[in-house]
Amino acid sequence: MIELALPSGSLETALTAFRNGADAVYFGLKDFSARKGAVNFSIEDLSKIRRYSIENGKKIYLTINTLIDDGTVDKMLKTLDDVAFYGNDGIIIQDLGIARIIKDHYPSLALHASTQLAVHTTQGVKQLQNMGFERVVLSRELSLKEIEMIRQDCPDIEIKAFIHGALCYGFSGLCSASYLKCGRSANGGECAQICRSWFNEESTGRKGYFFSMEDMRAGEEILELNRMGIDSAKIEGRLKSPEYVAAVARYYRGILDRGYATETEEQDICTTFARKQGPGYLDYCKDRPSLLSGDYPGHMGIECGPVVKQSGAYATVETQVPIESHDGLQYFTQDRFGLPQSNKFSAEVVRSDRFSVTLRVDPKENLGGRTLYKISDSTKREKTPSTSIPTFRKAVDIEVVLSDSAICASALDKTVTRELTLQEAKNPIDPSQTVAKHFSESGDSAYTLGKLSFTNQSSVYNPFLPPSVMKDFRRQFYAALESVKPVTPQVPEPEKIQRNFITLPDRSLLAKDLPWSLEPTVIGKRTYFTMPPVTFEESALFDKALKAFENAKAEGSKVTIGLNNIAQVRFAKEHPEFDYFADVFFYLSNRFTAMEIAQQVPTLVGGYLWFERQEKSGSWPFEPTIVKGFEMPSFISRTCYRHDCRGESCKGCRMNWDYKISQSPDSFTVKVRNCLTVVQRLK
Repeated sequence: MIELALPSGSLETALTAFRNGADAVYFGLKDFSARKGAVNFSIEDLSKIRRYSIENGKKIYLTINTLIDDGTVDKMLKTLDDVAFYGNDGIIIQDLGIARIIKDHYPSLALHASTQLAVHTTQGVKQLQNMGFERVVLSRELSLKEIEMIRQDCPDIEIKAFIHGALCYGFSGLCSASYLKCGRSANGGECAQICRSWFNEESTGRKGYFFSMEDMRAGEEILELNRMGIDSAKIEGRLKSPEYVAAVARYYRGILDRGYATETEEQDICTTFARKQGPGYLDYCKDRPSLLSGDYPGHMGIECGPVVKQSGAYATVETQVPIESHDGLQYFTQDRFGLPQSNKFSAEVVRSDRFSVTLRVDPKENLGGRTLYKISDSTKREKTPSTSIPTFRKAVDIEVVLSDSAICASALDKTVTRELTLQEAKNPIDPSQTVAKHFSESGDSAYTLGKLSFTNQSSVYNPFLPPSVMKDFRRQFYAALESVKPVTPQVPEPEKIQRNFITLPDRSLLAKDLPWSLEPTVIGKRTYFTMPPVTFEESALFDKALKAFENAKAEGSKVTIGLNNIAQVRFAKEHPEFDYFADVFFYLSNRFTAMEIAQQVPTLVGGYLWFERQEKSGSWPFEPTIVKGFEMPSFISRTCYRHDCRGESCKGCRMNWDYKISQSPDSFTVKVRNCLTVVQRLK
């Protein structure tokens, strides 16, 4: 059965998810989380949920799905010490340098590739598998057919697919809008959700939420993912409420266990949080319904019906949706720009019958004819679960030796000895059972007894071990173990690689119609190409690219190719006759990432530093080129601006369109090329 993985922004939410049918939860710590706005977990919370998951047969996954720069690597290592001590079922990683450190120095932690790596092709999955990843979380932009193709091509690695929650307009990991507009890094966990704000189309003057995506709701299509052998189904929402997590868990648990969701379960997922909902990209095809959320980017809830009568402070709404006092309701008016504006209020029910409800309302508000929406259900408040649960204790094997004058216990290179005078027990009892009983009770220690090795070297056959002495001895022993703290491994600094690395040209010189191009750019004695960060026709792309590269090589030029997706590393390995560089979408965020890519690509000759940084520190294997004077795309999206935003048919489309939009004080170009939309700010 496919695993049902729920988001958890706090320990309480994790326990709520498990209580309502989740098989697994994923969560971040206080640092290095792609959702810094969530409460996130402390190390003590991690300890508690680890023990709970082991005792209840559940799985926990830790997210460290941000990019780590040189200045925070040491802090990351100290975090990994704690994580490795408590353990988990998988650590979800974006930064390839940190992944290599985990692989080499924390082998007990299973590597899962974050969706932030924008993996959407077979070659991308296979490359990550070769790098030691045990599971890959696929991009949200894939159809069911494409997911199944990857599953068939990659049978020996675990695959996780999205099924529910918010969709980003841009590919996860490739969105720069938040950083460029607000200085808040999406790849650092501080996304400002620029896609949920409104823009102006310059040619028409139309204003709207052009990039606000609908929410994904796979529904019964989770059964199709289960049929094709997908290992885990992921639900988005670490910033959402416990009510949301509970409702979505019940909804999909019902579908998996009985084949369908009840009407109540359907309504519950809409009242906790829901924009316009649809299958997202799972049913991706031409002339599909728009994937955007429509005129309003926020929580819509359930449509109740129109207000058919208002008399002063009383309004009657015609509805078959149950409304109780204290339910959350909203209706819409228009703001000064003509955009929908939500007006929320708490229901105060005066009278209710089968088809209508009378509410007490503000008499100054004219609700006549307006449609009401139910956005929260007062009867579905989740009871906050108690977090007073035992912490995790690491089981250690303990060796105990009893002599005529002392008892000695050893574990983790620590030995504690306690003097005592032995006497024969009046009631014979196996001394090993007495020792095991005492050492199993480890108090507040982070350790507990695993296997006991007991040796009686004394001359007393049935020794009496006084309880007071054994309790004191046990306290001394576990106190000694507490001093054995996890030690940060000595991760060696990357050494300089002896290779002919180069300083790359100004990145703007390599951009043509789009920020990447398979058209040659000749600079000096080199001919540069840049591979696209997104492609859904992988084999065709590689065939086309290879012809272009070979033609340039035949003319005597040194072909130098920019890699922009992990899938392209496999191409580079198969074609060592060319030079390669880590392009701007490969994010050389720290020296360890640079070392990993240089080792993966033997003919790598350079790379651009992560564009959000203008300086580096530490010992790099080669000197990265600083990105200056080049504007990264704000969005790269699989939605089509022409079709999804403007509502135009795919029939007769020439596959090449340009538009201009603005959001004060910036103007942007919107380029639609072969169903891919690239939004870029104008300088």
